[in-house]
Amino acid sequence: MSIRKSTFIRSLSHFGFFRIRGKDAAALLHHLTTNDINSMQPGTSLEAVLLTNKARCMDILTIARRGNEFLVITSPNRRDMFLPHARSYIVFRQDVQIENINDQIHCIGIFGPDVAAHLPATPEIGQLVATTLNNVAVEILPTQRLPHGGYFILSCNNVAETLSLPACDNETYNILRVEAGLPVAGLEITEAHNPWEANLDGMISLHKGCYNGQEIVARLHTYQKVKQHLKGLRLSDAIPSNAQTTLQSNGKSAGEITSTVTSPEFGNIALAYVRNDATEPLKVLFDNTEISATVVNLPFGTS
Repeated sequence: MSIRKSTFIRSLSHFGFFRIRGKDAAALLHHLTTNDINSMQPGTSLEAVLLTNKARCMDILTIARRGNEFLVITSPNRRDMFLPHARSYIVFRQDVQIENINDQIHCIGIFGPDVAAHLPATPEIGQLVATTLNNVAVEILPTQRLPHGGYFILSCNNVAETLSLPACDNETYNILRVEAGLPVAGLEITEAHNPWEANLDGMISLHKGCYNGQEIVARLHTYQKVKQHLKGLRLSDAIPSNAQTTLQSNGKSAGEITSTVTSPEFGNIALAYVRNDATEPLKVLFDNTEISATVVNLPFGTS
């Protein structure tokens, strides 16, 4: 069976988990991110981009409101950065407490075409549901951070063994991620790029109040100043792992390749930031080798 037609679980306990409390907790998160934290009600969740003050991407966060506190889920390679970064924006007399709770939470992701058959609830985007899964208390929230959508399952105990589903290994996961066009921190999500370039439009509120990088984010949108976007590439041959690549169009830089895989469905493919003014055919240069690349919209398999 194609891996794209399978339902998987994946341990996500290496992600970062933080509890944020206090009467100014929402204000702090609202200031740090692109989405409208102030409008969140208990039992809701959303995803937002953590930005520098120059509107550069630091991470994608999943944020859930649990009563009067917030749960923040960071990327694995951003967990050590989040706490000192967030604390640096707490101003004098603000009532905010941030606690690292990585040792208190087990998290798995579940994704694929048959997820609903394995869960007691499949909440809509923006919801957070507390329920039980095989007699274990869990919280379930939808996420766009898993291939083709999926759910985070949070609990005090590991529930992975109670689900009769295969665990997704790193290689398979990366293939599915690239096919789906999902950017991740450290590859596509870096301070070299803004959230519009990374196709994170759904994580940006154009109506919220002041936040880090807001003026730049708004100006890029209003005046259509975004010069490149994350795209898919179909490659004429494989690119060796860790190869230093150059993407060119008519002898000029056409952008930057960020991830490459060999997909059972689509062959040799990549994610790349491609300049809007680049014209095909594109060339990829590496190790004294030249191959061709064709630009496609994401996810792969769409027209």
